[in-house]
Amino acid sequence: MLHENYYPYELKNFNIQTLVVKSKGLKSNPLKDPLERQIPVLVPKKNKKPLSVIFVLAGFSGVGGKYFNIKFKENNFTQELDVCVTKNKAPNALYVFVDAITYWGGSQFINSKGTGDYEDFIIKEVYKLVKSNFQVSNDPAKWCVMGGSSGGYGALHLASKYPDKFSWAAAIAPDCFFEMSLLPEIYTALPVIIKFGGIHGIKKEIETGRFLNRRDSFSFLNAIGMGTCYAPHPQKKHEVLWPIDINTGVINKKHWNKWCSHDPINFLKKRLVKVKKLKGVYLDVGTRDQYHLQYGTRQIFNTMRAVNKNIYYSEFSGSHYDIGQRRPNLWSWLMGQGF
Repeated sequence: MLHENYYPYELKNFNIQTLVVKSKGLKSNPLKDPLERQIPVLVPKKNKKPLSVIFVLAGFSGVGGKYFNIKFKENNFTQELDVCVTKNKAPNALYVFVDAITYWGGSQFINSKGTGDYEDFIIKEVYKLVKSNFQVSNDPAKWCVMGGSSGGYGALHLASKYPDKFSWAAAIAPDCFFEMSLLPEIYTALPVIIKFGGIHGIKKEIETGRFLNRRDSFSFLNAIGMGTCYAPHPQKKHEVLWPIDINTGVINKKHWNKWCSHDPINFLKKRLVKVKKLKGVYLDVGTRDQYHLQYGTRQIFNTMRAVNKNIYYSEFSGSHYDIGQRRPNLWSWLMGQGF
């Protein structure tokens, strides 16, 4: 048998299709990242129409297509999902694997002058193309946005801002509580970034092919990636308003407040009216998270639970790098909610 395309494995419940998005909104993105994005979509082979929809957001440095990669003696995202659907433990819905990656590793799924308008890309372009290309529900109660780490951050951001589009949000170890999760990364990374001549110097080093071989390269990319999303310099292109003094380590409160305005702990408090409209939110985090996200996720739960009683919260015995194993619990919860 000869296939026209490469099919690495067969899924019992889904066909794999590709939604090609030629973005107009990303034309002005300052990092000159690709305008054309190929977004994998899992389409149920058998399901009543209109379909429920789940947007899947990747973590930092990840992209939607990674969830289709073959793993050694382990199911990948799509294979595990397929097994769960067969067992009636996951929604037999349309799954959309969003591509919102940038040169520095991720957009955080927000609009930013430092990275581009990825929030608009998702809401104004991907969302609309899904509705026009597939037989999906018009009811936001049949739409969910999910993710882990940065993807969890994006899920909380998009659902709490657009409950008229996503009535459900599911976040595993979402980026939050920047004092504990992000500030230590900046203290570690900034001296090295300065040593290389700033962000421009790091970019030159990356292009030589040497930088990413460093064991600590992720911390530097994380600091720069988050900085370009949250606090791009208003005058200096491709630079960041760093929140600490490089000599004394003292925090610049004005700059740090700009970073922290994007922390879910803070922005959710300003969106309580919209949080109240959500059908439900799933929160899960490890008790040994390397970025101390359990502390922030507990705060998020308390904030959201004050206005919306259908906020599920759990902690598992594991770290940030175990969050991929938690997806079946998330899907099972959605099934229990009648999604």
